[in-house]
Amino acid sequence: MKVDKNMVPEYPSNEHSKHPTHRNPSHHVEAMERQRHYSDSHMSRPSRARKWGSFTSASSIKSERNKIRRHHSQYSRTSSISSRRSSIRRAAALADRRGTANIRRMSTQTIASRGNWGSKWEFLLSCIGLSVGIGNVWRFPYLAYENGGGAFLIPYLLMLVFAGKPMYFMELAFGQFAGVGPLAIWSCVPIAKGVGFAMVTVSLIIVIYYNVVMSYTIFYMASIFQYEVPWSRCDPLWANNTNCHVRSENVTLMLNNSKTSSQVYWEHYVLQLTEGIENSGGIKWDLSLCLLLSWIIVVFCLLKGIKTSGKVVYFAATFPYIILLILLITGLLQEGAIDGVLYFITPTWQKLLDIKVWQAAASQMFFSLSVSMGALIMYSSYNDFRNNIFRDAMVVSIMDTVTSLISGTVIFSVLGAMAHDLGNGTQVEDIVASGPGLAFVAYPEALTRLPIPQLWAVLFFLMLYILGLDSEFALLENILTSISDEIPILRNHKIKFCSVTGVLCFFLGLPCVTRGGQYILEIMDKYGGGTAVILIAVVESIAINWIYGLDRFCDDIYFMLGKKPGIYWRITWRYTSPAILTFIFIYSLIEHEPLKYGDYNYPYWADGIGWLLALLSMGQIPLWAVVMIQRQKGPGLKNKIKQSITPTEEWGPSEEMSKEDWKNGMNRMNTIDKGVSPEKLDQNAVLDNTGATQYI
Repeated sequence: MKVDKNMVPEYPSNEHSKHPTHRNPSHHVEAMERQRHYSDSHMSRPSRARKWGSFTSASSIKSERNKIRRHHSQYSRTSSISSRRSSIRRAAALADRRGTANIRRMSTQTIASRGNWGSKWEFLLSCIGLSVGIGNVWRFPYLAYENGGGAFLIPYLLMLVFAGKPMYFMELAFGQFAGVGPLAIWSCVPIAKGVGFAMVTVSLIIVIYYNVVMSYTIFYMASIFQYEVPWSRCDPLWANNTNCHVRSENVTLMLNNSKTSSQVYWEHYVLQLTEGIENSGGIKWDLSLCLLLSWIIVVFCLLKGIKTSGKVVYFAATFPYIILLILLITGLLQEGAIDGVLYFITPTWQKLLDIKVWQAAASQMFFSLSVSMGALIMYSSYNDFRNNIFRDAMVVSIMDTVTSLISGTVIFSVLGAMAHDLGNGTQVEDIVASGPGLAFVAYPEALTRLPIPQLWAVLFFLMLYILGLDSEFALLENILTSISDEIPILRNHKIKFCSVTGVLCFFLGLPCVTRGGQYILEIMDKYGGGTAVILIAVVESIAINWIYGLDRFCDDIYFMLGKKPGIYWRITWRYTSPAILTFIFIYSLIEHEPLKYGDYNYPYWADGIGWLLALLSMGQIPLWAVVMIQRQKGPGLKNKIKQSITPTEEWGPSEEMSKEDWKNGMNRMNTIDKGVSPEKLDQNAVLDNTGATQYI
């Protein structure tokens, strides 16, 4: 076979001994040289040279390459034939895949491809879709009006600055640097391996019940195609003996324990809600079919991982904004809309003295950004090593905040118009409900006030479903990626693995679509996806910034991006973020109250089940800490603990060439820290000190 010097030959896997190029070690040198040139061309600014030992002049690059040739020439004379062939195949694979994010180090050192983003836009839109979810539409507006309107925005923005943005950037940078999922990534701090398992467990719990909420939107969309939307009247089919009333017909009935038609429709037709969790009432088959359809859509979009979901997000991440803008314009044109907007943004200053307002703001910021669930680490692990992750983190966190503000304006403009239409001194706070009731009771009722309510209802619930779909993609892919990183053979059976996981989650979600399933869903949301995530975030922050080391982490980012994290990031990573998260967790434990659903009080055994669900994920942290300590080789417990907080040989960039450069740079810095001058380390290095270090 004729070999072009400008190309790296491909070698048939079954004919290594027959291929002529395998007997020519020069091809190995050429391949390594080209890869070295690629690595050099992607190195950061010359200002990094002294610290990392990068070569910035043409002569020094040539000198270094001559050293590489001499090294590999000597290697070819002394190595065995089999080892040389292995090196040639590895060099060929590296050169063949250069410029992509395909080359990843698995936890078992396999070279199986994990895939990569088709473009930077796919990653950015996927992160936006993950962070901007259903919670931005119903939870943020509710917390805002409940905690003082505009006064709530002040602590929310402060929490975003001192905890939200730092944690978001930290996770994205962490994942991109290592290039693996949340299970394999903890080779930097083996004792924190349980954080990865806890993240995957939380993702599994949320995936199960989150798709149930999405199935509600499918149910509503299917029921809309009638002459009038069904919740605009008290239908005898589901409203008998319920004190049902249409709000526009008789507002005074609200004082007599009656329920609006939209609330009765939600509880007695959609859910057919039982009197308590003690009575499941059997599976509601129409909801179960909606759940099945939702899982089919999710699995279909993830059959090939991010290769398929990355294409879906072009629509899924942008369509909700189109609908929100249409609803915003339509809502603001309604008479009385300004009253609702003013209620949303006007601060009640005395509320700032209430510690619960700050706790609510921190909680909303935290869950809105989807931090510490592992999905951000997973998404960024598919990036190219030199991707500008700082830019992406800032864009997504800002978009999340803007979306929450737009959603609040949309909702309160419509609710203000409703209050104006009802008259009789009706206030906005008399209309809005909390939790799922806001999305499936107050919103449908508000939509009936708009012209052609069927059209707006379809668009609204389609928007809700797509908002949830993006988040569902990320959480399910997080589970699949994490397990595949630990068991690489599953990557060769991606379709089967994804399908089996979807079927399993569907059956686990069936209890949530029983007639008493809403009580189960509330438990899963409160304990499985709430309390546990906060503790995970606390331990994650401590493990990275205190055990692994803030300085070391900043150096890793410097090597990857060519820019050093500034004083703002250092302070927030080391102090404010852990402090705020610890406060939220401790305060939530002190102020814990048994769950309630409306006027229904959960029994104590149900609350106990909730805590067991939380311990299912939180307990992974101490359990795996003990396991990792026991796995260390050493004469005593103290030595084992020391080894368990020390990075392993597997830790570092997933790309082999980047990992080699990173290790050399780390060794160089350690030597410099001991007082040896950089010039003595390499007399051939020509260092450019004209550029100042850049900070982010």
